[in-house]
Amino acid sequence: MPVEKRKETYRVGMIGCGGKGTGHARTYQTHPATEVVAGCDPDPEQLERFCRAFKVPGYTNYEEMLRKERIDIAAPILPVSANPDVVVGCTRFPSVKGIQSEKPLAASLADADRMVQACRDRGIKFAAGDMDRNIHNYWDAKKLIDEGAIGEVKSIHILYGSGLEISGGGCQFLSLARLFASDADVDWVIGWMAKDPWSDYDQGAAGYIRFANGIECFMTRTANPKNGVEVLGTQGALHSDIYRIQMWRLPAERRGESVAAVGMANREKITAGFLDVNIWPRAGEHDEEGWAIYPRNYNTVQSLVDALDKNIEPRSSGDNGRKVLEIGIGLRESHRSGMTPVHLPLSDRSLRMMPYWDRMYARKEQMGRERYYKGINYQWKGFEQPAVGS
Repeated sequence: MPVEKRKETYRVGMIGCGGKGTGHARTYQTHPATEVVAGCDPDPEQLERFCRAFKVPGYTNYEEMLRKERIDIAAPILPVSANPDVVVGCTRFPSVKGIQSEKPLAASLADADRMVQACRDRGIKFAAGDMDRNIHNYWDAKKLIDEGAIGEVKSIHILYGSGLEISGGGCQFLSLARLFASDADVDWVIGWMAKDPWSDYDQGAAGYIRFANGIECFMTRTANPKNGVEVLGTQGALHSDIYRIQMWRLPAERRGESVAAVGMANREKITAGFLDVNIWPRAGEHDEEGWAIYPRNYNTVQSLVDALDKNIEPRSSGDNGRKVLEIGIGLRESHRSGMTPVHLPLSDRSLRMMPYWDRMYARKEQMGRERYYKGINYQWKGFEQPAVGS
């Protein structure tokens, strides 16, 4: 699909040309403010496929790419094991203005700290994760809440739960909780892990999070019929099942009364163009050029473009990535200490949480070539299925 680019675009260098990197690159390619100008991957087969798809030069060393190309946005879409060193390495190149990595940004708090600090020292906008938090509908809803739509926010319920991942998929919901708590610091947490609290490997968690502004957050570990995220205020509520956002409040003539006295049975629905609509339009479909459509990814790229254009923080910043990792580790540390309160920030920055293998290490090496390509060929129908045994 031809895209009319604006006069000055941000030049993007992709570092990691596998399935997720290809998805990010397609969004950068079709965004009017960005253009993919180079790709880097140590796997020659993966790199060749990427360069053929995007018609850009390829490199096997990201530092060589950053030396030879004028890159504004470095996008290391990498396994967690490689991510910290590459993100920090990208900050050493003068042309780099923004960095986009994936989630979780690191396994250890020490690595997360040095990534965030390296970007701050250079004034680089650091975005971490293709996150639900980047979707504009949530920010539009937060603006309504700030204007008093549901009264004063008192509690947040993460109803979907972390499953067996708190640092991976679970960080999506922790990031939304932080958004609706106005990104306040966390005072303390009480939590428990799904299995062995003494393991450093991610297993999923549940618990209680107390924000410094008094907002409480309760998180389940397993899914339930309601699912999603709920924000409860003194005069109303928000609920997102991840596909749609709905909001309710007490009727105008009764808003001065307590919710307990009136009851939400008397609630009225808040209507706005961004509410109660599918926030994942065409997800799972392919466009006219055969590329898979990722609505959230467009919001993720837009967030970094806005950060660069307006000199603001990305919606899902590296600092947010660090703080949700710390919440997850804090919940585990509470379990280790007999489910007692654990105060944040954690003093021991060597603490870590190892994500699932398919986040921690290169998937192609773990899955095998044939299975790996079979899994990512939905990205672009122009990719050919590799021959069995070739």
